[in-house]
Order: sequence, then C-alpha cells, then structure tokens
Amino acid sequence: MRGALKLTYIDGTVEYFEVDPVGGSSDFAENLKSFLANPSITLLMDEELVIIPSTSIRSISITRFADQPGMETVFTIPGVLTSVKRMVG
Repeated sequence: MRGALKLTYIDGTVEYFEVDPVGGSSDFAENLKSFLANPSITLLMDEELVIIPSTSIRSISITRFADQPGMETVFTIPGVLTSVKRMVG
C-alpha cells in the first residue's frame, strides 16, 4: 500500500516522497524497528539512491492506513502511542 513520507530537516525545509511503508511484507513492525534503529534513511528510486543522515532530520511522517498488515504488532513497540489525534492550537 503506497503512502507519503514527509521529511522535515533541521533547517526547516521539507521533502515528500511516495513510498511503500510496508515494503511488500506483512511484518511491518519488524520493518519499522529496523527503520528506526538505522542512523540514516536510504531511498532507492528509479534512477537515484539517496542516503539522508538522521542527524539532519527534525521529524519524519509516514502516512498509513489502519488496514495495513501487521499494524496490531506495531502497537507493542515501546514508545509507540496509539489513538493519538493531532491538535491545532
């Protein structure tokens, strides 16, 4: 299932990428753990490989849908909060 990856850098610039957050695997929780443990983000695109050090990133947002396989396991990862709503204010 395709989603959007939003990277906000320390300097305030923002980049968006179309991604497959599940990566074709039903083991989304393990993929997320590996992603969070890596000191950089590596994006393999059609004609380009981009490596972004995590030290240059302020925040990461990945859109997801509740029906993605393996989401129930993500809730068991320490530090993952559920039923969160963004507040404007």
